[in-house]
Amino acid sequence: MSTEAIDQLIHAIANISHVERPYLENQLVIKKLEIAKEPVDQEHHEALSKITMWESELVSLNSWTFQWAVMKITCGLQAEKDRAKEGLKKANTLAAETEKKVQEEKDKIHDVEIKNEKYSVDYRTLQKYREDISVLLDSALTGSFPSVQTLSENIEEIKKKSAEKFEKISKLDKVKELLKGADFALLEAILELRQSSVKEHLMGEGKVYFPQVAYDCLTQAREEYPELPGFKSPTEYVNEADNTGAYYSPMQKYLWDVRRRLSELVLWCDNEALAQLTDETEIQIELGSKIDEYNFERRRIIKEGLN
Repeated sequence: MSTEAIDQLIHAIANISHVERPYLENQLVIKKLEIAKEPVDQEHHEALSKITMWESELVSLNSWTFQWAVMKITCGLQAEKDRAKEGLKKANTLAAETEKKVQEEKDKIHDVEIKNEKYSVDYRTLQKYREDISVLLDSALTGSFPSVQTLSENIEEIKKKSAEKFEKISKLDKVKELLKGADFALLEAILELRQSSVKEHLMGEGKVYFPQVAYDCLTQAREEYPELPGFKSPTEYVNEADNTGAYYSPMQKYLWDVRRRLSELVLWCDNEALAQLTDETEIQIELGSKIDEYNFERRRIIKEGLN
């Protein structure tokens, strides 16, 4: 039989296989940058949330309820309006600043993606060559050969390691989404409590309001990934303003503090995922090299059989 097509693919693979490492390493860099961007996204989202918070507060202050009528009599209403306007101004400034930061992070990612485009094309070509030569060799080589069997087993072992890494990464991604779901529920609760003090008054002083959605998300996250660290509930109330001048009740402040602890858990997940992704990058490079070795060995045996 003619091995011309096999020989051509063998040489093509040898000439292009050098792109595998830089392509996969750049993909890892992109993932790292995407993870680094998430806290910046969160910061921007919080700034937008505080705009909503202050806007809602201004609407409430401008509505003539009995509560505000009393404040008007005591000259407190205008002071509250001025404070809310100043808070809204700070929140808008913060949103503009964080939006700029988000764009800077996007630009970093885009730069690496552009750099990796050429590698991406060559890498896809390399994968296609490997698929094509595997098909040809599968039909050209029959029988059992110890060296081929050993290499085949090595490939399966590497694939198994890769599958384990992907499973962990997938679980960590799911846990992150659950933590973000809990965080969003807590933020909604804070905004709800600020818009109306009725719920806090009904619950009574010293009580803690914790949204069921947030609780369910946290419970599911721990079931999904038991290694997820725990965190202590906030116990100390510090009456201080945030970066827009807003003050929060003990119940609201408690939820803010829990959100900060959730952000620490998200960071932990990111670090765990990056460690797995770094290992997976090397595994994929090892897998590609082993597949080439496997195919080169099969081609060698075919060549020897023809001589």
